Amino acid sequence: MKHLPIYRILKADAQVFGMLGAHIYEDVAPEKTPTPYLVWSDLSGTPNTSLDNITNQDNVLYQVMVYSPNQKTASDIRTAVCNVLQEHSLIDQRIGHYELNTKLFARGFSGSWWLDR
Repeated sequence: MKHLPIYRILKADAQVFGMLGAHIYEDVAPEKTPTPYLVWSDLSGTPNTSLDNITNQDNVLYQVMVYSPNQKTASDIRTAVCNVLQEHSLIDQRIGHYELNTKLFARGFSGSWWLDR
């Protein structure tokens, strides 16, 4: 199976790169990563199969979260990232909360991406 090209796509976008730099991570950010930063993860994947064919695509559900001590910054980055990724996938749900232990605002969304194998 192939991996979602989220890092490559976001790094290539001038606006997103200007907001995050290279602080885009799969699954977990390194300890003491400077804010703001983004973490994305695969949530699940379903092959596009039927009885008469072998699949060549998977529907991958993913989640993106932006972390910042500033609520507006986290929301603005989420909007910019959403604008880029919605050209490649279907954006499903917005997510937002405040993490007391890190004192960071978390803003994100989930999406669904048809990915060729």
